[in-house]
Amino acid sequence: MPVLSTLAHQQDAFTNLLSDICDVLEFEEHDLDDSENAENEHEPSPRKPLDLSSLDTDEWLILFRFGFYLRQKLLSDNIPTRVLCDNGVSEPAKIALLMLLRRLSYPARYIDLFYMFGWEKSRFSRVTRTLAAYLYRRWAHILYFDPHRLNRYKLADYAAAVHARGAALKNVWGFVDGTLRRTTRPVRNQRIIYNGWKRIHALKFHSICTPDGIHSHLFGPIEGRRHDATVYEQSNLERILELYSYAPDNSPLVVYGDPAYGLSSHLISPFKGSNLSADELRFNLSMSKVREAVEWSFGEVIRQFAFLDFYKNQKVLLQPVGIFYAVGILLTNAHVILHGSQVSKFFDCPPPLLEEYFHGTAADAKEAQERGYTVEFTDVIPGVLVTEDDLGDGEQPEAV
Repeated sequence: MPVLSTLAHQQDAFTNLLSDICDVLEFEEHDLDDSENAENEHEPSPRKPLDLSSLDTDEWLILFRFGFYLRQKLLSDNIPTRVLCDNGVSEPAKIALLMLLRRLSYPARYIDLFYMFGWEKSRFSRVTRTLAAYLYRRWAHILYFDPHRLNRYKLADYAAAVHARGAALKNVWGFVDGTLRRTTRPVRNQRIIYNGWKRIHALKFHSICTPDGIHSHLFGPIEGRRHDATVYEQSNLERILELYSYAPDNSPLVVYGDPAYGLSSHLISPFKGSNLSADELRFNLSMSKVREAVEWSFGEVIRQFAFLDFYKNQKVLLQPVGIFYAVGILLTNAHVILHGSQVSKFFDCPPPLLEEYFHGTAADAKEAQERGYTVEFTDVIPGVLVTEDDLGDGEQPEAV
């Protein structure tokens, strides 16, 4: 009897356990259904986008870094009518430019942009990448070096502005320096872009900043582990200076850089060493006071387009990081032209007009590339742009 009683008790306990398990499974099934319904309820749904015409000037500057009417001026002849992505998605130029400006202006989640503007994330990503690639390909020749705008008279004016601010030399028209743009650690070949000095993964650029606040020469990106002297050598800048860095009287003009760049007929750097004479110290001091303007220019890029400084989203294997920074330089130059800058005020040297800076056709850009004045980026995303004015007869749109 005790054995039978024990078996009966165990059977009852087992039956109760199975019943409890079924209840739990049924509860979890209902809970899962409720959870899925809740998720569906919280999925982004189309809504009326923000009325851009209702924004005042300050709001336009905060969101897009350009005012409404200045954006209209920036659009003129600089962007095709529509931007067509590789998957067939297209956007009018006005909206595509706003997407790119909003993306670069400050880090933001796709969901936040969707709720504010109604821009679906995959569409937003494709359009911004395609437009950025187009802007680089279209204006790479003026980013690298523009000999039409930077003629002998303009370079002489720059040199006079630098000397007027206390520089010891009378023939310095610009300041060359490099910058590291930090990225995330790539999952493959991470050592290629690892900078052991800063202990970060990064891409490197160098730029010549002129007294009007414009980045008048940009080269990059290359691996972040490279030395500034290597960047200078690969940029072929020395040949460009030998061709164009002269005053109207044919006397040589120079750019000024840190000691890493060395010395040449068109490049000057400060005296090195701990045992410098009084004259050498005075020279270094006078030049350092004006050279800091190049740091202001790099800082202006990040101040206007803070997304470029958010390294956690700079993923070299997933995004065109180099193109985004180059386009950030291009748009910063446009911002300086339209709004002014600390550098141009410091040197009392006004920037060029927008029409003077953005000039030339796609054919000019292609010719400049063939003559070695541009450096192609390798991280261009697939896509096609409809460029009505930039294509010749019978010519097809290029993949970017």
